[in-house]
Amino acid sequence: MKTTIHLFFIALLCIVLQAKAQTVSFSYDNDGNIYQRKVLTVGPVGVKALSKDTVSVSEVIGQQKVILYPNPTKGQFQVSVNILDSKQKNYYNLYSLSGIKLTGKNISSELTNIDISSYPVGTYLLDIFLGDKVSRWKVIKQ
Repeated sequence: MKTTIHLFFIALLCIVLQAKAQTVSFSYDNDGNIYQRKVLTVGPVGVKALSKDTVSVSEVIGQQKVILYPNPTKGQFQVSVNILDSKQKNYYNLYSLSGIKLTGKNISSELTNIDISSYPVGTYLLDIFLGDKVSRWKVIKQ
């Protein structure tokens, strides 16, 4: 009986993992603060995946799934919003770690390209505003 139950749970786990596998890792500074969060989501077999060199970070903001990739970046990255409500005000602001606003633009389509190649190597803060929801991201330029 125990063997049957174990096999059932293993089969159930395999089905769930085939549907969506997700790995989360955190990087910490010397003081123990999280300075980077990486979420890599792999879809089911047959779904076109991002290239091996691409690391994506995703988060759900309200009813919208936001994906930022690649992060770290060499200078250009993209913000993807699965369902963009054009009736609401959607935009982003990019800041230096010292809080200086570097750029900001409206998000008018489901895929937004952001170019930070003119800025020096380092860590930047990206605030994404989707209607009345806001999410803060750390973007690392290598």
